[in-house]
Amino acid sequence: MKKIFLTLGAISLFFLSSCKCDKGEQLEFLPENITAKGTLVIEGGGDRIAPILNKIIEKGGGPEKCKLLVIPFASQVLETGERQAAEFRALGCKNADFILCPKDSIDSPEMLAKLDGVTAIFLSGGDQSRLKDFLNGTKFFDKMLQIYKDGGVIGGTSAGAAIQSRIMLTGRQVNPGPDDSDSPYFNEIKSNYVETKEGFGFLDNIIIDQHFIARRRQVRLINVLLDNPGYRGLGIDEESAVVVNPDNTIEIVGTGCAMLFEPYKKGEDGSNAHSFKLTILYPGDKYKI
Repeated sequence: MKKIFLTLGAISLFFLSSCKCDKGEQLEFLPENITAKGTLVIEGGGDRIAPILNKIIEKGGGPEKCKLLVIPFASQVLETGERQAAEFRALGCKNADFILCPKDSIDSPEMLAKLDGVTAIFLSGGDQSRLKDFLNGTKFFDKMLQIYKDGGVIGGTSAGAAIQSRIMLTGRQVNPGPDDSDSPYFNEIKSNYVETKEGFGFLDNIIIDQHFIARRRQVRLINVLLDNPGYRGLGIDEESAVVVNPDNTIEIVGTGCAMLFEPYKKGEDGSNAHSFKLTILYPGDKYKI
């Protein structure tokens, strides 16, 4: 089991906006009403380990029936698609392929045919904004979405995880200063600090962050939640995945953990305006969302 390490600064900032509340106070957040028949496997990045890849194969119909397509448009690196498809085949998936093409070819009959009969899709890491720009408004994305609605599985790692929520973290700051440009961390709690864009929206009202413990992203996600009242945040660590089932339950697979932030209802006197319940989920844990 992976241990959780938070820096003292991160702990201090976290508890400024996440305090323990009285029994009388209630959680209040926008509901997540999943209508698709399929499954999401949202991986926090790091190494693609067998328990997570096997879960995608399982949800896609098992080694014999799963037809899997790797989509590496977030990186646009040929070797990424080749390598990741090979990883699925090495675990017994009989039919694992990848796609890579120029943007102006994505809706060609040849590329659309790549999705015929597909039961599982894997979104590689890279830049989530690049992936969104590549597929936004395409017939390819519409067909991919239909696969999920009809019962297929969509997995993704790193950028392929962040893009699955409707409010998508880009990884960049809003108007970074000269001291911020080279820093991967968000070291303050303030409004309009973390850049977001619209993602794929497989989860409407839960915001995904990834590499969560390894890259100390607790403060980053808290900032986004403060800018978007009523939303929940789900931070997923490396070598860990959150499996979102069609019955509105999630389960954790891998070696690390996930952290779920749920806002409390504001008190009538304005108290607890920035209070969250924090639930830490380890492999094997299940939770109703």
